Amino acid sequence: MAPTPKNEQRPIVIRRVRKAAHAAHHGGAWKVAYADFVTAMMAFFMLLWLVANPDKVRLKGIAEYFSPAEPAVSPSTTMTAKPGDSPGLGGRTRRAQGDKSTAVGQPAAEAGTTGTARGGTAAVPDVSMRILAEDLRVVIDESADVPDARDNIMIEIAREGLRLSLMDTAKRSMFRTGTADLNPFAAQMLARVAAKLTRTGLQVAIEGHTDNAGGQGAANWRLSADRALAARTAMSAAGLSGDRFDEIVAMAGSQPVYPGQPDRPENRRITIVALAAKSSLPSDASFTF
Repeated sequence: MAPTPKNEQRPIVIRRVRKAAHAAHHGGAWKVAYADFVTAMMAFFMLLWLVANPDKVRLKGIAEYFSPAEPAVSPSTTMTAKPGDSPGLGGRTRRAQGDKSTAVGQPAAEAGTTGTARGGTAAVPDVSMRILAEDLRVVIDESADVPDARDNIMIEIAREGLRLSLMDTAKRSMFRTGTADLNPFAAQMLARVAAKLTRTGLQVAIEGHTDNAGGQGAANWRLSADRALAARTAMSAAGLSGDRFDEIVAMAGSQPVYPGQPDRPENRRITIVALAAKSSLPSDASFTF
């Protein structure tokens, strides 16, 4: 067989196949998923901790804080027929011909005290008031020589501040019957409360309450006033200076603890109000009732 000429020989083709590099094992997506899982677990445990809190007032404040709030009204919409309908705008700050004579809305100063100044709408009690309430409960528990002292004490946190009431019970009364003479237990409690309030710097109001056995006669009002003044005298003697008393109020039987049972002894009480600090927001002079 004759050899193939050089110009007719087939070229030799060398094919090189490059293998693609494999991706890194699993990549980094698991890190993102793990971070989301940890965040969700943290939120879950925070929720369990909040729900397990026994403080009903704090739970109510937290619930209101996370409840949907009404959208804020921009300044451009306050010249409509109903300006100032949302809390914090000070009622009807601008009047139009179709405006009603009665004010609507909420004063800016009041809105500031109910939580909007803190970034929400919840009436969350001030932290200092909660601490003071716990301190006063400790003071009451230290009364080892007085059995069942807590039965005569009611502590609650309201918008105006902390309210501590010394109430009569079937076993123990705060005053001698029909008089403004303090019993030893009431004098001891007022002295301890005064010593605690002296270190706070808060203003104090005192309310005198009687039962409604005598109706709304002048004698009931006079007795409640005399008992409030007697409480003031006892607290002053315990070291609370006179300039710390903001007001002394006679309430008679107008605000019973048990409205349906006006003769209950618990309706006869002295309430000491540690007034909360006023809001830093300026008062709204244009708001009228």
